[in-house]
Amino acid sequence: MKWAKDSRNKIEKEGDLDLHSTLNMALFWSYIAEQDKSISTGRVELLQAGTKRLVRFARKYLPSGVVDSSAIRIERRWVANSLPDWELLQAFTYIYAAHYRMCKGLAEHIGQAFNAGVPSPDSLFMARETALRIAYLKLSDMAIHSQKVEVVKFDRAAISPERESLLAPVRDSANRARSMDDVFEALCELASSTFQHDGYHVPMVFMYDEDMKVVDMMSVHFGDRVDKYIFWRSVADRVVVTKAKSVVTIGEMWIRDMKNFTYAQGLNKLPITGERLSVVGYDHLGVCRSKSWDVVRQSPDAKPSLELVVPDAKYLDREVPFIFAPLMRVFGIPYPDHFAEDLERTARASRGARD
Repeated sequence: MKWAKDSRNKIEKEGDLDLHSTLNMALFWSYIAEQDKSISTGRVELLQAGTKRLVRFARKYLPSGVVDSSAIRIERRWVANSLPDWELLQAFTYIYAAHYRMCKGLAEHIGQAFNAGVPSPDSLFMARETALRIAYLKLSDMAIHSQKVEVVKFDRAAISPERESLLAPVRDSANRARSMDDVFEALCELASSTFQHDGYHVPMVFMYDEDMKVVDMMSVHFGDRVDKYIFWRSVADRVVVTKAKSVVTIGEMWIRDMKNFTYAQGLNKLPITGERLSVVGYDHLGVCRSKSWDVVRQSPDAKPSLELVVPDAKYLDREVPFIFAPLMRVFGIPYPDHFAEDLERTARASRGARD
């Protein structure tokens, strides 16, 4: 924020900031950024050569099952010489979000309604993706993809009386929440009651500040595993901007038989043995909370029901899912032991491919 003030004064009195840009390419195949292999160039004509180099690296050194779930991220990054550790548009998004929080907090403090016409910080993420021209080359189909963000305005008239009555107890629980445990239980109630009513639950993510107020929320559609890597890395970017302290996700998942898993095969080839509804949360202190229900179907056409899953004690030390790796990175929390074990298995499989 001090840089923002100083830069504003410099622009007003002296002139534009000194900027430089690069084209960055990063091959990624997991939620863990430390695994990425990156190449930077300032020249567009070298972009194709760099992309081909990363594709060759993936096909030579990664197991085939991993290659099918990998992609190359291509983006132009703008950096101010006076703020070398921040991408400039990410810095501006952070600065705007800080001003937004301050003004909204002041309005609440003096008992005034905050102007609903003021754009919320989440509206800037879509503009940032567009300005950076971020594209993803998926190695599964060798086609270019992009992340699309759409802001949907809340419409109370679209909520039926039946839905209102369903949400009332959940809303009351959330309003009474004074801790992350309270918020988590309220979302578990929301997830199970919504699924019991509709027979399904779309994936959702909620972000909370230190006062247990929602600072960001979204739904998401995944086309494949790469989309999940992209999404959770973008969630980490939003956590930086919003200063969220806790993140909770709700969604359905497939349960697969892992007995015959190999990195040459890939997860999506494993047989499905069941499905679950899951609520999982992670906070800046490194506390992970999770609750799951098996989805039970008496017949293909019958409405499904839920059965609470009792956690297996021998797996409690592995309860942190890999999706939270980008959050752990921004929170400054070390990865748990089972992350390192999986990375080593991937490395061994890669060495086997090289041999």
